[in-house]
Amino acid sequence: MGVILLFAILFVIIFLGVPVGFALGGATMLAMYFFTNLDMVISAQYCFSGVNSFTLLAIPFFMLAGLVMSRGGIASRIVDFAYSLVGFFTGGLGAVSIVACMFFGALSGSGMATTSAIGSMMIPEMSRKGYNRAYATTVCCCGGVVGPIIPPSISFVLYGTIANVSISDLFIAGIIPGILIGVLLCVTNYFMCKKNNMGPREEIPEGTTVGKFIKGRIKAIGTSVKNGFWALLSPVIILGGIYSGVFTPTEAACVSVVYSIIISVFVYKTLDMKELYKVIVETAVLNGITSFLVSYSTVFSTYLAYASIPTMVYNFLMATAHSKFVLLLLINIILLIVGCFIDTIPAVLILAPILLPTVTGFGIDPVHFGVIMAVNLAIGLSTPPYGCNLFVGAAVGKIKIEEMFKYLGVFLATLIIACLIITYVPAISMFLVK
Repeated sequence: MGVILLFAILFVIIFLGVPVGFALGGATMLAMYFFTNLDMVISAQYCFSGVNSFTLLAIPFFMLAGLVMSRGGIASRIVDFAYSLVGFFTGGLGAVSIVACMFFGALSGSGMATTSAIGSMMIPEMSRKGYNRAYATTVCCCGGVVGPIIPPSISFVLYGTIANVSISDLFIAGIIPGILIGVLLCVTNYFMCKKNNMGPREEIPEGTTVGKFIKGRIKAIGTSVKNGFWALLSPVIILGGIYSGVFTPTEAACVSVVYSIIISVFVYKTLDMKELYKVIVETAVLNGITSFLVSYSTVFSTYLAYASIPTMVYNFLMATAHSKFVLLLLINIILLIVGCFIDTIPAVLILAPILLPTVTGFGIDPVHFGVIMAVNLAIGLSTPPYGCNLFVGAAVGKIKIEEMFKYLGVFLATLIIACLIITYVPAISMFLVK
């Protein structure tokens, strides 16, 4: 009865528009008070223990680094580099947006930050070049899905902390899936632009030979690398330091903050102290929201364990799913539906403790499952009604969300296909993991 009350109150409160953190805390404490003999003081104790983690310190620092980079000129140089790589294809600016999202995702770890940073530059530019504005916004929103997959990733930090899995292994496992998603989105963009006659190819002067074209393209790439050298060096330092063992993911987050501030303030000189102060305040507010969620999700997951919910889910799925294939299909469906209504962070915090015992019982590697969960919930960032990327993109693109629905279905189908490939071909995630 306590569990029924818990979830009934939780979903009713969420659908009424109450913030998820308050919904989690309120529902859990009511269930604890009326249906257990537990001392209510433990809710405060678990709130503290939930955020008293060195690993979780990576989250606010990655948030701060992402905001500094988007405001400090680093994101614009990443866009220039992406244009030199793929700008000459049909639908080139759409591909540039997606590739830029992949690079920026390797800096910020956040889907919304990626959509905001790249969308604010690319949506107006694509609109000027003849792309439908709703299409341009859709591309940036779906490109932002790559943000939580390509490392570093806030989703991986949370999942690794909950599942007691190496965050470095999760980061490594996310590389190829993130690239796969980006490539499939670029292919979809190419055919969509060709079908709708958007984004003509870059004009190539008449009489240009293949050799001359390649030479010119290499020169353009070289120029963009030179101009954006310090920006492009950032993911090398961050990810290289983690994978080489020089520093932990949390230390890497701190390094990325210091590096991005130095480059933005002293090298590019595009960020002054007044703007830096605003960025720090914005990060503090975002981190306050995240920390509140994490603290009460710890109480929530503790109550679930006390009520034997993970065991009940395990027994149900073991009885329903007679094979690993069916189990993964069911979990994908559950995660995609949850992603439509709940943000990535609370979804990871709520579902990881419930589903993890079941998947490990079927012999699925926890690292591989972490990637599956991150991909499914990242897709939720671009699915109505709760898709955060859609809200951010609509605000940046100055359009109504429903204007994107005409193009959104094709890109969501691409993302779901990518998710299924990642789910049923574990080597894609585990190939680089030692």
